[in-house]
Amino acid sequence: MPKGFKSFFPLGFLALSIASYSTAFDLEQSVSSVIESDLWQDIDIDVRLNLDTSGFDGIYREDLSNNNAYDSLVRRARLSLKAPIYKNWSSKLQLAINEGDDTYETKDFYLRYNGFEFADIRIGQSKEPFGLENMTSSANLAYTERSLSPFSLGRSTGINISDSKRNFSWSIGAYKVEENDKVKADGNKAYTTRITFSPLRKGKNYNHLGLAYSKRNLEGADYEIKSNAGVDTAFNFLDTINISTDTIEKSGIELAWGRGALSLQGEYQHLQINAMEITKNASYQAFYTQLSYFLTDDHRPYRKGRFSSVKPNSTKGSVELTLRKGELQSVHIGSENINPDITIATTVLGINYYLNKRINLMLNASDTESSGIVNEGQDSGSALTFRAQIRL
Repeated sequence: MPKGFKSFFPLGFLALSIASYSTAFDLEQSVSSVIESDLWQDIDIDVRLNLDTSGFDGIYREDLSNNNAYDSLVRRARLSLKAPIYKNWSSKLQLAINEGDDTYETKDFYLRYNGFEFADIRIGQSKEPFGLENMTSSANLAYTERSLSPFSLGRSTGINISDSKRNFSWSIGAYKVEENDKVKADGNKAYTTRITFSPLRKGKNYNHLGLAYSKRNLEGADYEIKSNAGVDTAFNFLDTINISTDTIEKSGIELAWGRGALSLQGEYQHLQINAMEITKNASYQAFYTQLSYFLTDDHRPYRKGRFSSVKPNSTKGSVELTLRKGELQSVHIGSENINPDITIATTVLGINYYLNKRINLMLNASDTESSGIVNEGQDSGSALTFRAQIRL
């Protein structure tokens, strides 16, 4: 049975049971009212495919016997189901084919309660609230990959309380630290919070300020940072030595500004690794700035602290030009930490064509320069990535 399905049925049964018993009716009346209602007609099903082809050279290559490397893959294949359960209870399940192989995993799997005026509550596995780029769905990004992915928190199991208004949003959650590609064993608890402001919103015009913080207790689990500079099929030329870690602290600031066809966006994030041995402490920082401009009468929609999907105004589609400059660098390396001081600077030039709200094509040209990292004599490289994104 595919990974994720094993826990789906028992947890789904438990979720439905909890929702039913939360009412003042007896079980028979609750089940009957749910079946007879039209709630289940509102199930939202979304299917998304990202088909990528990349060519790259220099530091991006693992095998330096050839001057260039090429690769293609299904970058994302995801099925999402959003369904009401009873009154103010709803749920979401998102399943994904793991990037690069044919195994399955559960991305989102949570219950949501929106019966309170002051906040919504999510219980289960969901994305931790940290960063504008991270909180914007990968389906709505202006580039094929996120600039700050080496610092990303991803999805975790826990409880989240949040609220979103037109000009203001906040979110806070407590989560279980679980093994992933950065954390090599389960830890204890993590606490993550984010707040955003957009005081001057009018039509296609907006501005955005966001702040986020997360503290994670790893209890001695090994931690590492990886990066392929935004080319998913390329080699992780940054792969730090594992650090036995006590806690991790992350902080970030977000800025965005939009006036019609033109928009600007930037983020800064700081990562503090508090090792079990103080002499192995380390800190890193990453930041990017990016520009987007539509050649057609379109814009990049912003709502409730994140960006949503582009919907072309013409049946001929819309065209967007993008430019991004990002950097990841070490700030401090402890005296007994054998990881080197590094700097990775990447420039990405892109063009996006949105045929409609369901089909868009993306082309990114990337150039990376590094110091402190040498891949068999190579410290720089370039890449070209094409993506076809389809939503059903």
